[in-house]
Amino acid sequence: MRIWRPYLRSLLTWATIATALSLSSASPTLVQAAEFDKFGFTSVSADLTSDEAGAHPDFTTVLVTKTDPNSPAVFGEHFPYAALRDVAVELPPGLVGNLNAVDQCSNIEFVLQKTGDGQCPFSSQVGVSEVRLLGSNPGVFGKSPIFNLETTDEDGVARFGFMVLTVPVFINVRLRSDSDYGVTAEVENLAAATPVLEVKTTLWGVPAASSHDNLRFTPQEVFETKQESLPRSAEHSLEPFLSNPTSCGTPLFVGFAADSYQEPGRFVEAAAPLGSITDCGALDFSPAFDLSALTRESATPTGAAATLTIPQHEGFDEKITSHLRDAIVRLPEGMTISPSAANGLAACSEEQVGLRVSPPRSAHCPEASKIGSAEIDSPSLSRPIKGAVYQRTPEPGHQTRAWLVADELGVHLKIAGEFQLDPQTGQVTSLFLDTPQLPLRELKLHFKDGPDGVLATPRRCGTYQADYTLRPWSGGAEAQGQIPMTFDQNCDTGAFSPVFKAGTADPRAGAFSTLVTTFSQASGEQNLSRLSVTMPPGVLAKLKGVGVCSDGSAADGSCPASSLVGKSTVATGFGPDPLWIPQPGKTPTAVYLGGPYEGAPYSLVVDTPAEAGPFDLGDVVVRVALQIDPTTTQVTAVSDPLPQIIEGIPIAYRDVRVELDRPGFALNPTSCDPMAVSGTATSIEGASAPLSSRFQVGGCKRLSFKPELKLSLKGEMQRSGDPALSAKLKMPKHGANVAWTRVTLPPGVQIDNAHINNPCTRVQFNAHACPKKSILGRATARSPLLDEPLKGPVYFRSNGGERELPDIVADLHGPIHVILVGYIDSKKKRLRSTFAQVPDAPVGSFKIDLFGGRRGLLENNRDLCRRPSHAAVQFNAHNGKIADSSPLVTVRCGKKSR
Repeated sequence: MRIWRPYLRSLLTWATIATALSLSSASPTLVQAAEFDKFGFTSVSADLTSDEAGAHPDFTTVLVTKTDPNSPAVFGEHFPYAALRDVAVELPPGLVGNLNAVDQCSNIEFVLQKTGDGQCPFSSQVGVSEVRLLGSNPGVFGKSPIFNLETTDEDGVARFGFMVLTVPVFINVRLRSDSDYGVTAEVENLAAATPVLEVKTTLWGVPAASSHDNLRFTPQEVFETKQESLPRSAEHSLEPFLSNPTSCGTPLFVGFAADSYQEPGRFVEAAAPLGSITDCGALDFSPAFDLSALTRESATPTGAAATLTIPQHEGFDEKITSHLRDAIVRLPEGMTISPSAANGLAACSEEQVGLRVSPPRSAHCPEASKIGSAEIDSPSLSRPIKGAVYQRTPEPGHQTRAWLVADELGVHLKIAGEFQLDPQTGQVTSLFLDTPQLPLRELKLHFKDGPDGVLATPRRCGTYQADYTLRPWSGGAEAQGQIPMTFDQNCDTGAFSPVFKAGTADPRAGAFSTLVTTFSQASGEQNLSRLSVTMPPGVLAKLKGVGVCSDGSAADGSCPASSLVGKSTVATGFGPDPLWIPQPGKTPTAVYLGGPYEGAPYSLVVDTPAEAGPFDLGDVVVRVALQIDPTTTQVTAVSDPLPQIIEGIPIAYRDVRVELDRPGFALNPTSCDPMAVSGTATSIEGASAPLSSRFQVGGCKRLSFKPELKLSLKGEMQRSGDPALSAKLKMPKHGANVAWTRVTLPPGVQIDNAHINNPCTRVQFNAHACPKKSILGRATARSPLLDEPLKGPVYFRSNGGERELPDIVADLHGPIHVILVGYIDSKKKRLRSTFAQVPDAPVGSFKIDLFGGRRGLLENNRDLCRRPSHAAVQFNAHNGKIADSSPLVTVRCGKKSR
């Protein structure tokens, strides 16, 4: 009969309540929705039996629901404004439990306890819950043991259970991986028919302590009010279950949140002060750290293995070890991020990793963003858990960042880290700051190895030092140390022996074709700093119709599309699989035609968007001055110093290619002689290496060569007169270019010695300071490669005594500068001028006008109007063809020309 008394008492109580409700229609009750918004707490409180850092106190929370004074009274107590549904209690960070200190009770055993058919072991009890219900005698609590239950990952890191009357209540314990990694205890779906007035919960710091023996009982014993067996031992070793935070000085609070069945999802919140933790200086913190590269080779991609060990004090009568706050590891100088690591690399965003997602969930990072693995051993967990290291989504100025992720045993760990890179040297500093206040026994990290390894070893062999700093949350002394790392294989000898190739895709003489230059070198050699490349004579570019990028636009690569003339390709990194830029799907590279630069008339603007994997380091712009030899029109491309490091990521140049592929831009010579593209490569350490690549085109014989020269004299045709001379050359399109020409004037035309007493010296010529009297006339050249003609004076210039007479020099200016030098002599008393070095460049027309009269170079020794005069003209083409002629010299006699 005594067994049924509690049930009868409960039934009678609820019958009384139901009758009171039915008779009090005028009073506001639980069915009056207008009052539901008053649901909340009358008071909340929290208490620790010790405030010493790392101690093992009992932890008690109390919450009292707000009741409606206008509702019916039952044993002097009023109804709550709404029925309590869900409750969440947020513990401050660092107040954590050790589940290994107690046994587990199966869920089946726990549920069957209400009938007496099951029994949770007393070694699984972690505390006591006291719940005061409406209808119970005032001041009397229904005590119930709290047991540690079996869990799944969905339940959280832990699961506790207790009984309210005969109803099982489950408490799921989760880590707040969405914020501060404190512990939150959540009770969901309390029994709706049981109005809860007050809940008091106590978790024990050391569950097996004898001080708790009077509170070890079963729910059945509580229900039957039979506790004859007390005191009762836990039959478990004395191990601490609950531990205080290891950080002092900051006031702590316990947060409470609850909603009701009448308004589910509308949570009311409150906070209870918990005081401050003291005596952090008494905590031990003696970590050990080890780091090693996964290879001993120099100048090669590699992974790394790191192990952090923190000895834990886990005795019931000793304080725990301080939690780790900051881990700072500086890799040796010369050990850098490997560019090859970006091959196929993806990134994991905050959304994908599940940061600040409530409730916490597993990460869904792309597999391609994984750069390492992790194993975490904590005293709070039943076993070590596996995790991974992922590349975080880069941000400007913070490219190399990481997530340390673990999603096992209900833990959803998402720790943000960063690899800071020295902008000058690329030295890597790993930073994991303000890590969660959780106990850590051991952390193992293994970073990706192989050709796409995340790191690159130093280029020179030797023993280097890594150093680390580990800081505790206690504020005590930090741990510091150095770790030697030796690299003694595949040692760099300081070589700099680049391979150079250059040529055109279509090697037909006089044809437009893509021009390609390629520089490459082996892994680990001295890094390339700058290049100077000289094209063979006749390898030119058609500038006509091509836009020119201004200096302002060239600075950031924002050149107009009209100036686009080609593209570039760069391979960087160590080992057999360097990183190629541009990568598929990324912004293409571009080579633009730029304006004057470093004294050269034109330049190339090589724009390389530094995009690889998830990284975008912006545009890398290198200017290349295009110097043009005024005598041969040979082009020498001289680059600026190449960037060696971008945002701390070094560039180890393995392959540099430039392709000038604009249609109708790069032009082959009309000479089929064997030639070479030559140049010089300079390393960052000052080493110099000559460059040479054989170059030869074919099909020269198919090119026609039909120059047409017209000569005319005007002015003083009489004997001793000084006539003006005009020579006009026309060249057909798509033929061979003039290489050498000689014009022999008719008999009777000679040099007027009286007019050659003031030639320009070479020094004056080079200084652009020739005397006015040295100017003999003017010349104009028009080329299909240029938008504008070349124009300039014709000088009488001394040749330093190499020949009897001064030279005749056409100094042509315009888009480029060209100097044509002719030497003057005579044969068989006939005056002749020879231009022995004419550039292999297409010319549509060339005109030279020499003054007559007082400034004239020529003088007649007979009357040129008496009979026709012929000149002798010889032309040699660059393709070897010859065109000789004897054109009639047109003279103007009176009003007629003949």
